[in-house]
Amino acid sequence: MTLSKQLMLLISAMFLAIFAINFYTSLTNIRDYLQVESEIHAQDTATSLGLSLSPYILDEDDTILATMVNTIFDRGYYLEILLENMDGKELVRRTNPKTFEEVPEWFSELLHMDTVTADSEIDGGWVVGGKVFVTIHPGLGYLKLWQQAKESLIFAAISLIVFVALLFVLIRFVLSPLGRIEKLALSIADGQFATIDKLPWTTEIRNVAHSMNLMSGKIEKVITNLNNRLEETGKRLRIDELTGLETRATFETDMKERFMSRQQGYLFIIRIDELGKLAAAISSDKVDTFIKQFVAETRTALKEQGVAGDFLYRIVGSEFILIADCPNQSVAEQLCQAILKRLAVLGAAYDKENVAHIGGVAFDPQGTTAELVSAATEAYEKARLIGQNSFAITQYSANTRSMDEWKRLVGEIVDHKRVEIDYGIKAYSLADGELDKLVLEEAMSRVLDEKGETLPIGTFISVAETLGRILEFDLHIVRQVIERIRNEQLKHDIAVNVSFTALSSNEFRSELYTLLQENKDAARHLVFSVTAYGATRDLKSFASFIDFIHRNGARIILKRFESRFISMDDVKQFRLDYIRLARIYTENIGSDAEKRRLVEAMKELGELLNVSILAESVESEADYRAVREIGLTAASR
Repeated sequence: MTLSKQLMLLISAMFLAIFAINFYTSLTNIRDYLQVESEIHAQDTATSLGLSLSPYILDEDDTILATMVNTIFDRGYYLEILLENMDGKELVRRTNPKTFEEVPEWFSELLHMDTVTADSEIDGGWVVGGKVFVTIHPGLGYLKLWQQAKESLIFAAISLIVFVALLFVLIRFVLSPLGRIEKLALSIADGQFATIDKLPWTTEIRNVAHSMNLMSGKIEKVITNLNNRLEETGKRLRIDELTGLETRATFETDMKERFMSRQQGYLFIIRIDELGKLAAAISSDKVDTFIKQFVAETRTALKEQGVAGDFLYRIVGSEFILIADCPNQSVAEQLCQAILKRLAVLGAAYDKENVAHIGGVAFDPQGTTAELVSAATEAYEKARLIGQNSFAITQYSANTRSMDEWKRLVGEIVDHKRVEIDYGIKAYSLADGELDKLVLEEAMSRVLDEKGETLPIGTFISVAETLGRILEFDLHIVRQVIERIRNEQLKHDIAVNVSFTALSSNEFRSELYTLLQENKDAARHLVFSVTAYGATRDLKSFASFIDFIHRNGARIILKRFESRFISMDDVKQFRLDYIRLARIYTENIGSDAEKRRLVEAMKELGELLNVSILAESVESEADYRAVREIGLTAASR
C-alpha cells in the first residue's frame, strides 16, 4: 500500500472517529435536552389545564370538562391526558397511540427516551375536586432526534468528501517529490546519475532529496574516475607507447570482425630492415625518433593515396601490419610504391639505403587471419629478393568453394538443420566454496557440409545474412538451447549467440517473443550473447533488444568486451546482466600490475551497475589466482 493511501486511511479514520464521538455525544445531549423539555412542558400543561378546569371540576357531568381537555389535547402532541375526580374515578381520557414510521426502531432503542408524565391537582373552592395527568408523546422527540441525526450525517458526508478531496490534493502535492526521489533511485540503479534540481519544501523530504542528490553525485564521480582509469589502462594495454599504434591483440580482433562482415581489402606486412644495426650505430633516442618518423611517413603516404579504412598496427619492434581498403591490386601496388618512396627519403636522412620491404595479400573471406599473415609473410620474403625498398603482392586463395557453392551450402544447412551445438566454453564460479559451481556455458554452433566436415562459422554467418537466412538459423539455435534447458532442468545459464541482423529484426523479435512466452521457466536461464563490436554497430537497436529480452524474462551478456568499442560510461545506459572481458585484459594478469588494476576497476564498476564480470579462457594458474583474488564472478579455462 502506498504512503499516500496509508495517510488517507489514517487521517480519514481519525476524522470518522472524532465525528462518531461528537455525533453520539451531540445526539445524547439533544435527547437529554428534549427529555427535560418534555418534563417541563408536561408540567406546564398539567398546571395550566388544572387552573382552567378548576371552576367546573365539582360538576362531574359538566360537558365543558371534556371540551377543555379535548381542546388542549388537540393543540399539542400528547400521548395521553387523563382527568380523574378525587376518588380516582376517570372523568375524561384522551390517548394518542400514533407512532412515527420515519424513525427506525433500532434508532429508538439506541437513544431511548423515558415517557414523561406530569400531574396537577384541581381546586374546587376550598376542597380538591380532581386531578389531571398529562403524558408527553416521546415520538416527537424521536422524530426530532432522527431528523437531526440525518442532517448531521449528510453534512458530515459532504464535509468528508470535500475534506478527502482536499486531503488527496494536499498529500499528492506533499508526496509528489517522493516520486521524483523514487525515479532518481531507479535511475541510479540503472547507472543513470541524475539529480533533483527543484528540492521539495517539506523539510524531511527535502533532506532526503538532498541526500539522494549527494549520493548520486558521489557515485557518478566514482564511476567516472573508474571509467577514466579503465580508459587509460586499456589504452596502455592495446596501444604501443612509442608510436601510438594499436598492437597485435587489436589487430586480431579487427580481423575477426572484418571476416564476419566480409570486408574487402589488402593486408600488408611492413618490416624495417636491420633495425638492430641502426640501433648499434646511433643512440636509443634517435632510434625511437626514427621509428616515430617511419610511422609518420607511412601514414602520410596513406593520406596522400586517399585509401579509406587504413589500419596500422605495430606487432613487434620492427614489424608492422597494415590493413587497407584497396579495391584492386593496382591500387595496392600504388600504395606500396608511395610508402616506400617516402621511407627511402627518410632512410637517406639516417644514411640507411635499405629501409623496409612490404609483402601484401588480398583478403579472402574463406581464409583465416593466420593464413593471410602467412601469405603476406611469403610475399614479404619475395620482396626482399627483389631488391632494396621493394614490395610484392600475392593472391592468396583458400581453394575451397565459390560463392555460388557457399550459397547452396547455406541453404541446405538451414533447411536440413545440419548444425551441431558445442557447449565446450564453461564459466565456473570464483567465489570461495563454489569453485565447482557452473555459472554459465556458451552454446557454440558448428555447421557441417554434406560430408559432415565443419565449415568456417564466420563465412557461413556472413553468407546467411546476405541470403536472408540468418534469422531461421538463429531461431533454430535458440530452440535447441531452450529444449536442453527444459529437458535437463538446468540451474545454470546458457549463452546463445545472436547475429546483428537478428538483434535489430522485428521479425526475429516476434518469433522470439512467442518462443520465450511458451517457455518462461527456461527463459530465466537463457542469456543472449552479443559481441562488444557488434553492439557498436547500432547502440540504439542494442539497447532496444536488451529491454525486449528483459521484458520476456531472459538475460544479456556483452562478450569480448574492450573499452575501445564501448566505454563503461556508455555501458551505464544498458541494463546488462553479464560482461565477459576480452582475453587481452586477463592474459598474463598474474604478472601484469597494469592489467590487474584495470580488471579491478571493471569489477568495481560491475558491482555499482549490478553486472556480473566474467573472465574468458584463463589459462595459467597465476592468472586464475589473480582473477579469483580480484573477485570476478566466474571464469572459463
